[in-house]
Amino acid sequence: MSEIEHVTPEVINRVPAEFRPLLNLQHLTTWTVDREREHNNDHATYEATRAAFQTALRSQHIKGDGKISAWRRTRKVDKHLKALVKSSRDASRALQSLRLSYADHVRVVAALPEQRAQKAADKANRRQGAGAFVAKSFNKTRDALTPAPAEEATGDESAGQAGAAAPSKIRGVNDLFEKGA
Repeated sequence: MSEIEHVTPEVINRVPAEFRPLLNLQHLTTWTVDREREHNNDHATYEATRAAFQTALRSQHIKGDGKISAWRRTRKVDKHLKALVKSSRDASRALQSLRLSYADHVRVVAALPEQRAQKAADKANRRQGAGAFVAKSFNKTRDALTPAPAEEATGDESAGQAGAAAPSKIRGVNDLFEKGA
């Protein structure tokens, strides 16, 4: 049996020895195809048996029967044969689904470490981008709140401009309301 990469040795040791080879996708594929073939053969046998019973039982006409009396009597037996046909068909489909889902599981498990590494790298890149955005925003806010360099505010006109009075400092929301009063 070749090495099974996606299953740890501790897990393999918990699986009974006769089922360990099934953890290998190639062995599982061979096993399920064989079982599927058996169920398909059983399905064909059950279909033939059902047809034989239907033919034999539906042809039994007893004096005084109506048009569908034989058919109604046949239903009681046919119900069980129909269940056999359905169960063999369902078992065959379930084996095919098992094979496909296990192959998908193996593919997902094999790709998971790479996907997680990519996701971590994307997350780190997003954090760096968010950090740069926050730093830029912080610098803009700081520059907007920092008063302009102190120029001489003498109240005189200089270079054709009237001297501006020094603005009063507003420290909080309450200062705005007091100012208006």
